Amino acid sequence: MLLCLSAFLPALVSCDKQNEDLETPLKDFPQVIRLSDEGDGDLEDEDGFSFAITLSDRTDPDGEELGGRPVPLAEKVRVNFAVTDFEGFAQLSDYLGSAEAFYEIDDCTTSLDQNIDLNLQFDVATGRGSVDFPAGVEEIEIEFEANEDLFDDNILNSDERSITIRLTGLEGNPQGVAVNTTASFVYEVQDDEAIYGEWELDLSDAVAFARFKSLFGLINEDIRSLQASDVDEITLSFEYGEVKALVVLNEMEQVDDCGTMVMENKEIEIEAEIEELTDDALDGDLEFGETLELAGGVFREFVYKGSFVIVGDTLQIELEGEFGDERVSPLVLILSK
Repeated sequence: MLLCLSAFLPALVSCDKQNEDLETPLKDFPQVIRLSDEGDGDLEDEDGFSFAITLSDRTDPDGEELGGRPVPLAEKVRVNFAVTDFEGFAQLSDYLGSAEAFYEIDDCTTSLDQNIDLNLQFDVATGRGSVDFPAGVEEIEIEFEANEDLFDDNILNSDERSITIRLTGLEGNPQGVAVNTTASFVYEVQDDEAIYGEWELDLSDAVAFARFKSLFGLINEDIRSLQASDVDEITLSFEYGEVKALVVLNEMEQVDDCGTMVMENKEIEIEAEIEELTDDALDGDLEFGETLELAGGVFREFVYKGSFVIVGDTLQIELEGEFGDERVSPLVLILSK
């Protein structure tokens, strides 16, 4: 439980920051089945995508979660959904193939592993489908196979390629359960001739490495102290709604991979939400940032902003960074695919 004492201003500020998005959970209303999020996207050559159906938060019966939590259904219900719109191709069967539905049992096991059938039905001709939402489960996922060759070209595309999905209702008239039919999930195909995808920094270039450290060392002490000999690979990835900076270290560590101990490279990862991005041209503006929780429960926001130019397989980015009162003047990074 989070306790705020108004006598101590720092603690009060910290609590306010943690609770600023806190919503009163549902209690005396039907359990609401809804789409888990509003959208997703991936590159042209991806062979599939998925969307999740979940339960809205309700008052936590255990009283442990202030914002509530999903409370599983007592009995299974059948949920109807539909592809309500699509752009960039003539008919759904041009892009969509088979589909399967499942839920996570633990980090290593899904319902598919235990041959649990959610009775997914999907008609690619009409775009309509239905699936069981079982009792005792907080979320299910529906994954579509996609035609990875349909959009995969070497041309910068400015036309939209997307699929919109909505929940349309429940079969029968289950008591105490409702479905949100107003929200939609939009899957967007992203063009890897534009800025989307993974770009790699040349570690043999001492100037490039020093600039990367200056920029991202602003918010990460481990990056700030790196030597070139410590690093195996550095990449910058532009994905749906976020930017990821990944530093793969030469140092190895033993990790538990679902019961099997394996050796893997240690990694340093920075994720940030995209605030602005020109994603349909070979040059443009970008801005991304996030709020970090520091030691002692203090929160501080970082922001990177600048511009980019793409020439062939080379991406040139000019960025400046802000982290509270700290600043990094504009620096140029050159990366390649």
